[in-house]
Amino acid sequence: MKFKHFFITAALASFIFVGCDDDDDDQPVIGALEVSTTIETADEGAGSVDITFSTTPAIDTDVTITYEVSGSATSGEDYEALTGSVVLPAGNLTVAQSITLIDDEDVESSEDLIVTITTIAGSEDLVIGVKDEATLSITDNDSYPFENGIIVTHEGNFFQGNASISFVSNDYETVQNDVYATVNDVDSWADNIQSMAFNGDFGYIVVNNSQKVEVVNRYTFESVATIDTELLNPRYMAIANGKGYVTNWGDGSDTEDDYVAVIDLEENTVVSKIPVAEGPERLVVKENTIYVAMQGGYNQNNIVTVIDAATNTVSTTVTVGDRPNSLQLDTEGNLWVLSGGNPAWTGNETLAQLDKINTADNTVSASFEFAETEHPGALVAEGSNLYYYLSSSVFKMETASTALPATAEITGLSFYDMAVNEGILYGVDAKDYTSNGSLEIYDLSDYSLLASKEVSIIPGEIYFNGTAER
Repeated sequence: MKFKHFFITAALASFIFVGCDDDDDDQPVIGALEVSTTIETADEGAGSVDITFSTTPAIDTDVTITYEVSGSATSGEDYEALTGSVVLPAGNLTVAQSITLIDDEDVESSEDLIVTITTIAGSEDLVIGVKDEATLSITDNDSYPFENGIIVTHEGNFFQGNASISFVSNDYETVQNDVYATVNDVDSWADNIQSMAFNGDFGYIVVNNSQKVEVVNRYTFESVATIDTELLNPRYMAIANGKGYVTNWGDGSDTEDDYVAVIDLEENTVVSKIPVAEGPERLVVKENTIYVAMQGGYNQNNIVTVIDAATNTVSTTVTVGDRPNSLQLDTEGNLWVLSGGNPAWTGNETLAQLDKINTADNTVSASFEFAETEHPGALVAEGSNLYYYLSSSVFKMETASTALPATAEITGLSFYDMAVNEGILYGVDAKDYTSNGSLEIYDLSDYSLLASKEVSIIPGEIYFNGTAER
């Protein structure tokens, strides 16, 4: 119990005890002053909010109430300065202290404003009650410019420096192209963006032909750092065990210099390299294990490399189909690897294949072969369903299926890549590879087209930004 509440209780008890010896009608009635707010939370754009001081019964003299203001909210920034006192007029039961909230443009966490009664002056018939403190939580109504939306990376044309990033709002109403260049006030900053990765508030833009990774705040796209040493033909990045892992093809004329670069995410530097077979491409992480699809780089490969992120060593390899181009983990922890097979132009066309890998022992537990001349790609997963792109169509396969699907769900497409998020399919169409491409959005419940949005040149990858932590 607070000391002042103890003394208040004792004083009231003493008054009642003494009062028993006298005529009750002759005794004054002691009132208790308390403070409250009708709402516990207010948006910073609400204008003003009242804190109410109240007593029962009414006092026949003016009473000056002194209070202190505390909490994480800042006077002059989150609310207009308060005087620290208010007068309860004689005969009134309540008096309100209006708090004017300041609607700023800063994105910030909710903050508390606490009003505590400290003293009362003007009447001996009034004491501070038990509810001597009221708390108002002020919530922010601002947002970062690139949260709650879709991020599209664009490769651009080789050696033209016109790679870019686009942002599409979740309601598909707003499209902003070239956001990195606009935010950071730069012109030609990237030659061939390959992919992005995310870790907390940070986004890592892997720029293949510029031999670098640009680090940004993922919600503002303000530049944080540039990692431009120890990278050679970087492709994709993943986060494991507190570190970044970037696949590198190395020198195209050297089949034995490919590696996975290990990045210190605090210093944004490459701290080591893990040598791997030719053509490390996309990668996924399960706990501290990294699975890398070895597509073959400028040639051909047919394995998945398994890396232990605790030791940064290759623990094993798993043989799959030729040219593994995409891989996904399902809800049961199995790894699905889609291999497109060697295309006809190689002179050694081979069958495409979908492999299911048991990650408990890293063995292939099921394989599905495609027909001749079929070369699928862009494997994505959501729930118990897999989706892949083949012959201008999207196919759906349940992870429990024992055969490949015979018919497509959506046809007549021209996707360069695709992604699935919360029951929505997103595909990018590169068009003629020199003019702006588009983002095509489909509802997977009925496969209807929800929206088609023009983006920039050669859209390559699709990512999703949620709400930033406040």
